[in-house]
Amino acid sequence: MPMENEKKSATGIRLILGYLGLSMVGEGLVSLFPLAILLFYPQEWAIYLDFLVPSGAAMVLGFLLWLSTLAGRKAGKLARNEDAVLLTLLWIMAFALGAFPFYLTKFPALNGGDSALDLGVSYSESFFEATSGYTATGLTVMPTKLFLTGVDSSLYPAAHVFLFHRAWMQFIGGVGLVLLITSLISSKNNFKLFFAEGHNDRLIPNIGRNAKVLFGIYAILILIGSISLWLAGMTPFDAVCHSIGGIATGGFSTRFNSIEFYSTTAYSSLDKGNLVYTGNAIAIEIVTEFIMLAGATNFVLQTFVVRGQWNKYRKDIEVRTMFILVVTLSLFAALSTYLQGNVYRIGEPLDFVTSLRYNTFYIISSISTTGFMNHSLPALGHMTIMLGVLAMAIGGGMGSTAGGLKQYRVAILIKQFAWSIKNRDLSPRYRVPRNHVRLGEVRPIDTKTTAEALSYLVTYLCFSLFGIMALLFCPNVGYEAAVHEWSTALAGQGADLLDLFSYRANNPLEAYNSVLWILNVGMLLGRLEIIPVLMAIRHVTFDTAEGFLQKRRMKKHATIAE
Repeated sequence: MPMENEKKSATGIRLILGYLGLSMVGEGLVSLFPLAILLFYPQEWAIYLDFLVPSGAAMVLGFLLWLSTLAGRKAGKLARNEDAVLLTLLWIMAFALGAFPFYLTKFPALNGGDSALDLGVSYSESFFEATSGYTATGLTVMPTKLFLTGVDSSLYPAAHVFLFHRAWMQFIGGVGLVLLITSLISSKNNFKLFFAEGHNDRLIPNIGRNAKVLFGIYAILILIGSISLWLAGMTPFDAVCHSIGGIATGGFSTRFNSIEFYSTTAYSSLDKGNLVYTGNAIAIEIVTEFIMLAGATNFVLQTFVVRGQWNKYRKDIEVRTMFILVVTLSLFAALSTYLQGNVYRIGEPLDFVTSLRYNTFYIISSISTTGFMNHSLPALGHMTIMLGVLAMAIGGGMGSTAGGLKQYRVAILIKQFAWSIKNRDLSPRYRVPRNHVRLGEVRPIDTKTTAEALSYLVTYLCFSLFGIMALLFCPNVGYEAAVHEWSTALAGQGADLLDLFSYRANNPLEAYNSVLWILNVGMLLGRLEIIPVLMAIRHVTFDTAEGFLQKRRMKKHATIAE
């Protein structure tokens, strides 16, 4: 007989909503952090209510939700697929909350009556921007006026707050929203959610210490990247935002034309201001390439570099795959652009070295699924675009901030294919060792690993097909643009071939919003690696219906027995 003081256990929908309430409190606190930039730019204080109102509302509603569901109860275990439902809800709630600061600028009452602070974006556009930020994709629909044009100035009165808000969403989304939330919530379900989000980087058995180690590596990489970009010629603000975008493989830039800005006369003609120097675009590009590659590398491999264990690092299957892909695809893309005679600018001949410079940057940006650009993508030709789609589909390393299929899965399938061709005529009794180096250990490639990689490849290709077809239903979206945009959303790469600004101006509003929401779905699927979203849908539909029918059958049998 249970003791009177024993707490009731919270399970099912009550447990999910309780955790969601706690997470909303955490997300509300996190969403206030961009206001910290006001310490450096106090003249932009007028927009503080655009952040305070939605963040405060999220914390209050989250607390009330927790109070009505989980408070005073013992947290039970998440049942099958319930972790996927909670995970999906956490991310969607983050998107919705992150969108409000952009949208609320249209209400002068919140901004001291200053109509100049209106960004002029709808909630659909705001939600798209937040989704792109939290999923570390980098697609943007923000107006040109928001971006910096001078050394550290903009036509928009509160540019730094909102640009940092975009970078901050990438920071949180890149390392993993669940990693932050679960480190704040002490629960037996923490690691279940952690692995459901797609992490395989369990460095330490304790979730709290694991979060600290991962955030520590993440923060150190961003700090090193920020200092390097500042020394290469960026302002401190630009350097921090671009370093976050690179390590998070998100690709949001403080400049409308991304890294290309630093190759323009507009940059080289700036007064020195608080820059170390100006005009060295190649130095900025090289540093950015290393930052993107670091963001696309498994965090466990990052620890090998810190410890000086270079053999473990260089022999890893993902490191070798990354090197081969970057070199091979960059050379093919550069050769294609050079032979086709494409030119970057009118009147500027594109020699092979220049072609290699632009194409290497694009391939690294694609395979790391970052999306920074130092060129006009259409000018590099159709072959480069196709190779970029291939690179972003492969993506970065498992346990990194990058998206895509992940290099480990692709490498396993390639090795399996090569072994099947090489050994197809051997006797079944002849056993060929099938080993690879993974995270410092020699491991066999078993049937389960290969089956998982093949299953995810088929799933990824199927959803690629569905997404491309959905975009082709929208008017004036060409095949190449549909393939590239959906691949960009699903992989989280962020380089835009379909000009969304031009599309909005030349098509019905319904068509434009349809494109945005289709891409929203693609970004969510890509960030959560598809399977958790499918499991969440299955639980809400089939599992719920099955449970309802089972209860009816039990009730019917009980009635008959009576």
